[in-house]
Amino acid sequence: MTKKDAYEGVQFEVTDSVATITLSRPKSLNAMDSNVHRAIVSIIDEVDDTESIKVVVFKGEGRAFSTGSDLKEIGQLSGIAEQKYVELDFSTKNRIAACKKPTIASIHGYCLGGGLELALACDIRIAANNAIFGFPEVGLGSLPGSGGLQRLPEVVGRGVAKEWILTARRIDAEEAFFRGLISQNVPIEELSEATNALAKNMSRLSPMAVRLAKVALTPEPISHNSLVGAFQMLAGDACHSQASYAEATQKFSDS
Repeated sequence: MTKKDAYEGVQFEVTDSVATITLSRPKSLNAMDSNVHRAIVSIIDEVDDTESIKVVVFKGEGRAFSTGSDLKEIGQLSGIAEQKYVELDFSTKNRIAACKKPTIASIHGYCLGGGLELALACDIRIAANNAIFGFPEVGLGSLPGSGGLQRLPEVVGRGVAKEWILTARRIDAEEAFFRGLISQNVPIEELSEATNALAKNMSRLSPMAVRLAKVALTPEPISHNSLVGAFQMLAGDACHSQASYAEATQKFSDS
């Protein structure tokens, strides 16, 4: 049995016991705007309330998983409006992390900035060998704003996380696998099959055992209402008010 729903910028499909959430803005390399964030939260709420769904898969349409936040939208925001966007973005990633069902990020192409933060909010990451990871924010005069600063060190270690974030360099799939960011690195033509196999195997496990294991592994989840959340809102506003940020991101706003 297959169920399909379309949201603005997001496709939602349930086949048997596996839900697939596809970022569907391929012309912008699946850059996420406010509509996408709200759609994801709505879908996760539905997933949590649907007993028949056992596993959730995130993927991207077209040539990329996601290049992060839509800078066309952010470039038009300032002050309270910009802080509210950061809060929405952060709360979306937290909602994914708090999903009662196990989540898998199936990654190909670019997985940058907020796209990588979405992947980090998932329980498991599997990637094609053409995947490119990174946090470009510092290079643009900003900083990761929706959990990357907190979640990346837990996955790859603090030293590696500092080097990746502070240099803004890009990471290929081989290095990502070596550092533990992804659990599988497969040829691009095998990504769908490998993801489906993993999701199906996990769907056969005890939902209660999986849910309790998730809670035990992350007993103190990040909150967008915490000190961390407040810092991210204010830090984003402070960085984005600098002339250097406007200059670095102007090309995205004009495209």
